[in-house]
Order: sequence, then structure tokens, then C-alpha cells
Amino acid sequence: MAHPNERDLDGTANPRKFFGSELRRLREAAGLKQGPLGKLVFVSPQYISHLETAFRTPNDLEFVQRLDDALSADGHLVRVYRMAERTEEESQLADYFAAVAALEPTAQRIDWYGAALIPGLIQTQEYAEEITRASGPFRTNEEIAELVAARIKRADTLHNPTGPKLLVILDEAALRRPIGGPKVMRGQLSHVSDVIRARRAVVQVLPYSAGAHPLLSGQLIIMRFADTPPLAYIEGPHGGQVMDKQETLDACMLSYDLARASALSPEASLTLLESVTEEYTR
Repeated sequence: MAHPNERDLDGTANPRKFFGSELRRLREAAGLKQGPLGKLVFVSPQYISHLETAFRTPNDLEFVQRLDDALSADGHLVRVYRMAERTEEESQLADYFAAVAALEPTAQRIDWYGAALIPGLIQTQEYAEEITRASGPFRTNEEIAELVAARIKRADTLHNPTGPKLLVILDEAALRRPIGGPKVMRGQLSHVSDVIRARRAVVQVLPYSAGAHPLLSGQLIIMRFADTPPLAYIEGPHGGQVMDKQETLDACMLSYDLARASALSPEASLTLLESVTEEYTR
């Protein structure tokens, strides 16, 4: 997978990408590399790279104004940013999640609420096949195999000693819904137990008894990085959205923390997980 720096950016694709291409154009016209520009506006070179390739958008207008001043852009970047803020043209799941998946290996920590599904990073091949087939019933076997292989490959990041710390909240529904039947679920839940025991993830189950909680409406992923601001990703049946505005991030983090407060402890979660696994053997 190419690093964002190595990707060509089509600035005509949409306003977000136009902002990134204009930032790069102005930086190069000023004779600045990403590192020196980052120092001028107090961010890392990696964050400048993410902005230029539209993997990220600026957190707020104040930061864009600092960029504009540093590049003597006379308000041009501010105007482009305001235009990009108003658009929702990039709200499709495929576009957004491609960026999220690409950033996973660079994260220091990933908080993941799985709703009714086991998160992709800890799915088995058989479980992933069932999910992929159900979400796209007209896909060919070759298309399904390609999508599943890409999803399973993402799990490699958990084996990397410098990879992200993964914290997962699983709704009890994800354990109880028999996706693919007893054999597939037995293998999937056993795999989650193995991941826990190998200390590659901390998993907590949000039991039915918890009742209503702030994350009932769908999946939430929060990614934290060493030298760039965090981001959140929410997903529905046919689309997803990356959010990196501070106010929205704060709300997402609070919702995640409140849901985790209602979840079982990691030890009790493993006990329930293994108990449900046994139920699939009967």
C-alpha cells in the first residue's frame, strides 16, 4: 500500500481534494517542504501530508488561517476550506473507509464499537465472507474473495509490535446473531478469545442488560495518533463519514466512554464470550 505522500491527488475530484491540492501547490510555490511548513503551524510533516492528500481535513478555521498566513495565500486557503466544509460529496462508505483503513497501521490506539458485528480487524475469513456476501448479494465469488482477502490482510497490523492498541466494545448482539451458522460463529468467537489471550486487543461486551446506551445507532471508530490529531469514523448500512472537528470528536469520545462504562469488565467479557462460544457447539 502506498503511503499518502506517494499518491497522485486529483484536485478536481471534489472540494476536499481541491483543498489538498491547493495546499500542496502553495507550499511548493513557497519553496517549503512539509516539515518546515509543519513547524510554522505547529503540526507534524505527516499531518501536512494527510491534508494534502485529503486523508484528513483541518480541525478548524483558525488552523486554516495559520496555514494561509504561513503561505501568504491572501485568504485563498480559507475560502477553499469554507467551500469544502459545505459539501457532503464524499459521504460514501467506500471512499471514506479506504482512508480509514489506510491510516489504521499508523494509529497508536483504535477504539472500536462494533454494534451488531465483530470488528473487521478481528474477523475470521469465514465470518467476513458471510458479511461481505450479505452486504452485496450480487457480487461475484471473485469479488467477494478479493474483498475478504483485503479485510483479513488488515489484521496483520495487530501482529506488529509497534502497531495500534485495539480497544473494542462488542454489543452482545454481535455474539448472539448466528452469522453463517453455529460453525462459523464458533470459529469467530474462538478467534476473538485467542486475540484477547494473546493480548492483542482489550475487548469488553456491552450486555443486553445495559439497556439504552449512546452508541445504539451504529458503528464508531476513534483513531488516535502520535503526532496528528485524532479522528472518528461512523458507519451506517450504505455509507460512512470521517469526522475530525474537535466538537464532534469530543462528543464521539464521550459517547464511547459512556458506553464502555456500561460494558462488562474485560475478564467478565471473556467469560461471557467463551460461554456463548460453547452454546454454538450444542
